[in-house]
Amino acid sequence: MNIAFVRRAGIVCLGLGLFTVVFLMVPTRRVVATPVGNLEACINPGNGMMRLVDASVACHANETRVEWDITGPQGPTGPQGPTGSSSGGPPFVWVCTPANYDLASGGNNSEIDIFNGSSTTANVAAHFLAKDGTNLAGSVIPGNSPAVYPGQTGSTTVTLAPQNTMIVPYLTGAGTRATNNSLLATVSVVSDQPIVVGYNIPFGALQATPCSLLPK
Repeated sequence: MNIAFVRRAGIVCLGLGLFTVVFLMVPTRRVVATPVGNLEACINPGNGMMRLVDASVACHANETRVEWDITGPQGPTGPQGPTGSSSGGPPFVWVCTPANYDLASGGNNSEIDIFNGSSTTANVAAHFLAKDGTNLAGSVIPGNSPAVYPGQTGSTTVTLAPQNTMIVPYLTGAGTRATNNSLLATVSVVSDQPIVVGYNIPFGALQATPCSLLPK
């Protein structure tokens, strides 16, 4: 056999072999774009190493490409959480109690103060209640006839402008609240906007007191 031919054939085979090796070492590229919200990675099954890559970056020949969603599937609905206070939204309910002392005689000038802290007009109602929940608005104040209790009944409300204070004066009544359902025990103030409520019952000295926001 011709030695020169053998040499040429060997050179050609060697060249084809090198071309094959180089071709196999060229990284593969994905043509399909990664959907928005997905992560992609290249994993080497030999050593378990993983590297995050962009959609445009190809994995090496000895790596496997994987992808997964950034946002997983919707989980089951969780249990109902504890109820919060009425500060979470309307109606806002404030309670002023005791709104009257047990007195042998009444006639002290008292008041409920309602401040609208919101940026819109509030619709408020002050309910003057006996110990059994009877609404006393318009009823004669014991020991102070013909003076009557102020306030609203039912769903009636009055408006209060933003940053304004509504002052609702009333007289303390005579008697014992536990045995007299015509005597004021508690004032409940309801509003559809955030408010702050306080009250004052003079008894020897000023007794200005903040009312309590009723939990829902």
